[in-house]
Amino acid sequence: MGKQSAIGTPVAATRIFPYRGNLLINLNWTDPDVDVGSIDPVLPPFRKGSEVTESLTGPLQYNDIPTILGAGLRGGVSATGGGAAKTWAFASLSTTATTLDSFTDEWGDDVTADGAQAFGGSVERIQWGFGADMGEWQATSDWRFVNVNRPVAPTGGLSASSNSGVYVFGTDTSFWINDTAGAIGTTQIVDAVHGMQQTITNTFDQKRYANGSNAVGRFGITGFGLSSRAINTEITFAKTTESIAEVANWFNANSVDRFMEIRNISPTIITGSTPYSFNIKLAGRWYTRTDGEEGGNTTIVLGCNSFYDATGLTYAYRGEVVNTRSAM
Repeated sequence: MGKQSAIGTPVAATRIFPYRGNLLINLNWTDPDVDVGSIDPVLPPFRKGSEVTESLTGPLQYNDIPTILGAGLRGGVSATGGGAAKTWAFASLSTTATTLDSFTDEWGDDVTADGAQAFGGSVERIQWGFGADMGEWQATSDWRFVNVNRPVAPTGGLSASSNSGVYVFGTDTSFWINDTAGAIGTTQIVDAVHGMQQTITNTFDQKRYANGSNAVGRFGITGFGLSSRAINTEITFAKTTESIAEVANWFNANSVDRFMEIRNISPTIITGSTPYSFNIKLAGRWYTRTDGEEGGNTTIVLGCNSFYDATGLTYAYRGEVVNTRSAM
């Protein structure tokens, strides 16, 4: 993958993005809807707007979080910090225009004549979380691109060894839920959380214009507008005093604001006493409750939808990662 400076201009890949998936290219070949006196097609099909997508899944590394949040939550973020430890802070924008980072994604193998270069890509859906085994966070990012070039041989000389190889684990994650924005991160939920699944879903306005000469190629998308966003966090709880209290908030006659921090601190040190870490803060309200099972015991699964807290947090969602990555 490589970060672009302009959505319609592909760039050479600069790093390996170590996830599993496939590039899907739909050129929308369409048969004309006419009567030609035959039960079989006679006239040639024509193309419509191309759809170029991919869904990538794998264990989440701290050094990959900036790519995912830059392309799926807020673009234009740079790392801070003068030493080996770099801090990336992504706070969602709710009332001003949100521009997402655009990436080129190169696909290929040893048959270079079949390589593809998808470009202008941003993330439509982020989903990450962990289960009761407290193992690695599994992450899925669903990408949409403005167009694709092929055949294009992938950039050579890149290796996955340049990635950190430091994974985000459930066992290093803690949950903190409070009544007010000012108190966020002060009350930990202890011996209760079995797992978590968080989903950020963007609704893209795909912009196509009849310009005669289209900079992104014929049938491509000129750009994306972000028209809405939904952030859902599902937490699986054991039945404890704290989780039953949250169920009461869900069942209340009026919605109850909850202010949540999901804190992940790795035991792996970057430099000095600074570890890899990933911290999420959000304002939310419980919308759903279902029952589950873990080890023969009933669990409670509460679903929280984020909202824009204009006066307290001043955002709906904020993700901050400390890693060793200095640039996109």
